Amino acid sequence: MSNKSYHHGDLKEALISSARKILTEQGADALSLRAIASDVGVSHMAPYAHFKNKKALFQSIAAGGFRELSDKMLLDSKEFSKAQDLILAYGATYVEFALENPQLYRLMLGQVENTGRRNQSDPSQAGIDISLMSPVVSSELEASSTRPFLLLHDAFARANKKDDDKQVKAQAVGAWAMVHGMAALIIEGHFTIPDTMSVKAFLTMVAVQSPR
Repeated sequence: MSNKSYHHGDLKEALISSARKILTEQGADALSLRAIASDVGVSHMAPYAHFKNKKALFQSIAAGGFRELSDKMLLDSKEFSKAQDLILAYGATYVEFALENPQLYRLMLGQVENTGRRNQSDPSQAGIDISLMSPVVSSELEASSTRPFLLLHDAFARANKKDDDKQVKAQAVGAWAMVHGMAALIIEGHFTIPDTMSVKAFLTMVAVQSPR
């Protein structure tokens, strides 16, 4: 039995914390409701009070990861006001987060992979036509997973003097694709950023065109 302790009412947080530890140390294949119950020191049925199955556990972990990523993007960019600086800071933080948390990042993207187009009926999404979400994701994951993209979208909107929404969307999607692709390629060992160069410096060098 684990020597961990938790206060009454905090079991869900303890289970997620345990799941994150197992994910980081052993990978997603080692994650199960039984494994985290054993690690926390509760009965193997206890997690089912909070997660109906492994998919629900994975989605909760992913939602937390997207919230952390968005919060870090905001924190790392709080000193900037110019759109160009915000976009670069957001992109650098996105890549750095993925590289610092590769197992979590893989799980996050795995939970929002495109298994079918979702309806864009929510006006709060500002007509953004992106198709990452499976139709069976939780509302918690759907809300948190769109935040990084919406931050990029808002930054490009600031930079767009013509108020051209189509252009803003295209720029935001392009930037999002670039940082996601870069992060994925580095994590999988296809290339590395030189040790003498920061992620932000590398992004600055490879950016084709700054927003106007």
